[in-house]
Parts: sequence; C-alpha cells; structure tokens
Amino acid sequence: MLSQDNRRARRAALRSYGLTRDTDLASLREIVDLAVAICDMPMGNVSLIDEQFQWFVVRAGTERSELPLEDTICARVIAADAPEGVVVIEDTHRDPRLETAAACQEAEGIRFYAAAPLLTPQGRVIGTLSVADIRPRRLTDGQRKLLSVLSRQVMAQLDLRRLLRRADVMRREVDHRVKNSLQSVSSLTRLQARRVTSDEARDALEVVSRRIDTIAALNSELYRAGNERKLALRAFLESVTHLIRASAPENVAISLSMDDVNISAGHAGSLAIIVNEFATNSFKHAFPDGRGGRIELTGRQEHPGQFRMTCRDDGVGVGSAPPEGGLGLSIIDSAVESLGGEKTFLEHEAGFGMDIVFAI
Repeated sequence: MLSQDNRRARRAALRSYGLTRDTDLASLREIVDLAVAICDMPMGNVSLIDEQFQWFVVRAGTERSELPLEDTICARVIAADAPEGVVVIEDTHRDPRLETAAACQEAEGIRFYAAAPLLTPQGRVIGTLSVADIRPRRLTDGQRKLLSVLSRQVMAQLDLRRLLRRADVMRREVDHRVKNSLQSVSSLTRLQARRVTSDEARDALEVVSRRIDTIAALNSELYRAGNERKLALRAFLESVTHLIRASAPENVAISLSMDDVNISAGHAGSLAIIVNEFATNSFKHAFPDGRGGRIELTGRQEHPGQFRMTCRDDGVGVGSAPPEGGLGLSIIDSAVESLGGEKTFLEHEAGFGMDIVFAI
C-alpha cells in the first residue's frame, strides 16, 4: 500500500517535474497506444498519483480521467518504493486486496490489470503505465518485459521535461543577471562621463553608455520572445526602434517599414544590433550642428528564403568614397557576418545608406 508519508513525498516529486492533472502529456500517446497493441488489451493509460487522486493523463479505451486514491487498484497493489517490476492481476475478482476497489466491482469493471510503475531516480513511484481489460487475461513474459521497457520510456520523457524546466529557470536567472550587470556598467559609464573634462572623451562615454542601454533593452526583448524558435521581425524591430528613438536628437525622425516575417531569435538580435549601430552613427555624423533629418529602416522579403534590409539617412553623407571603418561599422560588419549576409553601401545624392541581404 501507498502510505501517507509516501503520498507527501510523491507530491514533492510531482512538483519537481512540474506535473499536475492539467499537464499536457499528449506526447506520451504513442507509448500508450504501443502498450495496448503489444499486450493486446482494449484499455491503457499513463497515470499520475498525488496525495488524494490518481489522474489518468493519457488514456486509451476509457474516458475516466481520475479516481480517488482509495478506490484505485494501483494504491492497493503497488508498493511506494522500488516495486518489483510489472504488477499483473489476472483476475481482480480473485484478489482479496481488491474486494472493495470501485474500479473492479462496478458494472463493466476491470477484471484484468497490469501496470509498470513510473519511478523517479530516487525510486519514488509517481504513477504507472498500465493496461486493462473487463475480462480475465494473462501476459506473456515478453509482454511484461516490453511493458516495463515502455514505462522507462515514459520516465525518460518526464525526466527530459524536468531538465528543460530547470534549463529555462537557469536561462531566466542568467538573463536577469545580465540585465542587472549591463545596467550597472551603463550607470558607471554615465557617472564617469560627468567627471571627465574632455568633450571628446565625454561624447565617447555617452555613446558607449547608449550602446550598453540598447544591448540591455535588446536582451529584454529577446527574453520576452521566450524559447520560441521564431519570432515576428516587424513587431520585434518596432520595439527596438522605439528604444532607439529615446536617445535620438529631437529634430531627427526614425521610420520603420518592415515585412512581417518570422525569423530566428539569433538573426533578430543581429538585425537589431545593425539598426542600433546605424542609428547611433547617423546621430553622431549625419546631422551636425543641430541639423534635422530622417533615418529610414525598410525590410522586404525579395523571394522565399531571402530578405533585404535597407538602412539610410538623409544627412550630410560621406562623399563618393566608401566610409572608413570606425567602431560602429565594425560592429555592423560583425553582425552581418553572423547573419551569413552581404552588405553593400548605397549610392545616392544625399545622405548615407546600406543594404544587408541574407537568407531566412
């Protein structure tokens, strides 16, 4: 029997796996179907056991979703710690432990029952993989062995879910610490900028501080995007552009026109760095002496699998020669390389611009 102490321990184990009666475990459906087919049974399920109930979270051949623990077969025939393999009851009406089990005594009740326990690495039972029938049956040695193998496959998937949950918690903690560290560095940089006497050094420190603030904001945006493999580029760059506008000169406008495509988080981060560095360079070099102007950011999917982003301003320009590689352009070049893309400078009468073409 499953004791009250063991019930409390099972609750803690279920919590460590993030499992409740509402947990979506549809990925285990094929294992249940395979167990039913191998054992040639009409019913099967994966169940979880808490302090008071047994939940049938994946089931075949039955609609019952839960039972009070005192009414279950499992609580009566499976030991709490390190049970000996697969439990088989060939005829529940002949087993004195099940004389009052509602699941066996009701009309069309269970007459045959076989279950392999779901064991944590500590030997704790948190549920079962079981098959059943409304008439007495038997299992071959081979069927017993395969049922036990399939129960370990269920636990392998649950263990993977737990590892992914822990990895997500760690990622969130790392993201939080990175954000705090970047904010601290930015604050120290601004503090140092107030103390220097050189205008050139002050301007350089302010640019560095702005870059750090933007990177921290980009980290937050990517964090909010979560673990999805793809994110919506237009919405993401709208958020990035909003952040950049906060540091723009009052008389410089920024416009964004971007096709709404899904893109990897890594590519999105590289594009955000390009946009930020281009805008930062334009603020500094394209609009001297309070000159007003505009920065335009556009992106188009030219054909499936290829995307073109254009960054341009209508400032003073750089003349006919390509611009020399300062820190901002070096950062852009690095981001373009991470995209696996190509950068070309635009030739037009006024201002400065570039195209970045890459595969999506």
